[in-house]
Amino acid sequence: MAVASYLLGFPVAKALARLGAIDKPNPRSSHSLPVVRGGGIAIMLVVLSGGLAVGWRSGVVPALMGLAFGLAVLSFWDDLRPLRPAIRFGGHTLAAIGVLYALNWPRFSLDLTREPGVAWPALASGLFLFLWLTGYTNAFNFMDGINGLAAGQAIVTGLGMALLGSVVSGRWSVISGQWPVVSGQWSVVSSPVLLSLVIAGACAGFLPHNFPRARLFMGDVGSAPLGFLLAALVVWIARDQGWWLLVPLGLLHANFVLDTGLTLARRILRGERWYEAHREHFYQRLIRSGKSHPFVTGLEMALQGVVLGLMVLYLHANVPARVGLIALVILVWLAFFAYCERSFRRSCLKQKLAQ
Repeated sequence: MAVASYLLGFPVAKALARLGAIDKPNPRSSHSLPVVRGGGIAIMLVVLSGGLAVGWRSGVVPALMGLAFGLAVLSFWDDLRPLRPAIRFGGHTLAAIGVLYALNWPRFSLDLTREPGVAWPALASGLFLFLWLTGYTNAFNFMDGINGLAAGQAIVTGLGMALLGSVVSGRWSVISGQWPVVSGQWSVVSSPVLLSLVIAGACAGFLPHNFPRARLFMGDVGSAPLGFLLAALVVWIARDQGWWLLVPLGLLHANFVLDTGLTLARRILRGERWYEAHREHFYQRLIRSGKSHPFVTGLEMALQGVVLGLMVLYLHANVPARVGLIALVILVWLAFFAYCERSFRRSCLKQKLAQ
């Protein structure tokens, strides 16, 4: 998957350059030179073909791939000619509803309470999952602002979700590091686990085109459907393996969720137009303080690795320990955001003193 994605990046970049899909620097950009935008096409070609190859027998995978394809087409049009926010959100809404339908909602929602006659559990869980799907789709898109950050996130979370899903299902042993044999045959790896690995591999192949120096940007055609697929896989794995997995799986995405949520809240409290493009995310403020793209992306990926390790421990911990691990993950990212903010403010102060 990684090799295919890497090789596809070259013809895709040439085709996009002919189309004039060039991201030129502007006051809100984190880059200083024009870069071809839309390289996520290479990622999505591999994800769509690989996803169908490993899960074509599953009723969910074809539906998920179809929704991701539709979202990629809409997002590519947005890359070429910016669409109104209402149109983009409409596409995200349809994709989220499609996922819930494919995963057989509201039946699984009602099963949570074992009271099929009660409607509110289905409505409440449906609203929560809808907000998760649409919210993370947008969060992933917003966080694709510096070299390698979005691709790196997809690699770590893709591998992490596959690992957590495999450990919980008993198909992989952390202690032995082996796939167990069941009834004399190798266990069949579940479709969402395989799809998580496909996404991680496709993004790993794209990473050299975008990091440490960007010759190709992912664009909305890659970031929007990738965020959507990663959010959908969280729901799918939790539905199959146990809803308690929503916590560790969701915490693998905590950096993007918290960064987007806190930045949005700060802009609203300041009375700013929160729906407009900006450079106020914590990772962007760290870049504006003078740190390089490789430094910021590398630091976030390293912290993501720490979080993944903590979530593996979460699977085997008791309730009090799990509460502590949740708090620790949140503390890790809040400490990172504080570091970003401190670096940015010190940089602003130095600039004022120098004037």
